[in-house]
Amino acid sequence: MPQRLPAVPFFLRRGAMCCALALGALAGPAWAEQPAPAGLLRLQAQASAEVVPDRSVASLAAVAQGDDLAALNADVARRLDAALRSARAVQGVQASTGEVSTQPRFRDTGGTVRQDGWTVSAVLTLRTADPDKLGVLLGELGKTLQLQSVRGEMSATQRQHELDTLGARAIAAFRARAQACAREFGYAGYTLGEVQLSDLQGAEPQPRPMMLQQGMLGARAAQPAMAVQPGRREVSVSVSGSVQLVR
Repeated sequence: MPQRLPAVPFFLRRGAMCCALALGALAGPAWAEQPAPAGLLRLQAQASAEVVPDRSVASLAAVAQGDDLAALNADVARRLDAALRSARAVQGVQASTGEVSTQPRFRDTGGTVRQDGWTVSAVLTLRTADPDKLGVLLGELGKTLQLQSVRGEMSATQRQHELDTLGARAIAAFRARAQACAREFGYAGYTLGEVQLSDLQGAEPQPRPMMLQQGMLGARAAQPAMAVQPGRREVSVSVSGSVQLVR
């Protein structure tokens, strides 16, 4: 009589089946990444304009050089305080102090580099919507301060206006492009996918520094009023995203 093998418990048989299924799944082909649906387009549109910033900004510096650091600090503080009070007395001009810097000076004497005093500077920033007032004020403050830069600046109100206006134009251009693509590819229309609207681009260019000469240090001669006129700049808003073409 043939000998019967002992029965395998059910939980062992079930575990073996699960293991076989798992190994089969691992041995099978990997699932490929799902392809993009037909008629999916990625588009971009932009609207731009040239604008004149509605504010003028100037940076000036009180600079002093010498050996007595305490005296230099007192001189810079005195000139900066006087300039700040003069600027704030002009209606429509916003004045604020900025960076204060103390740097050692060095000189090479016969191949030996040694400290040769100090340079102390402090910055005054002026903002106004009236460039003519700023030009007159710069002429007055040029008696005691050095001009560092003059630039145009867009106010928050102007930035928001341009963002709204150009944003609406960019969206209209995006929709027109999507509809044109649908028509050219033989579709009836489109549905929007993910769309992104950029912030206002080009609103914050780098200021153009003005050349400072060592001979200007300590100059006290009256300066004529400067002609201040913010230049035009190009700002833009872009829309990018995807559309699904539909029959």
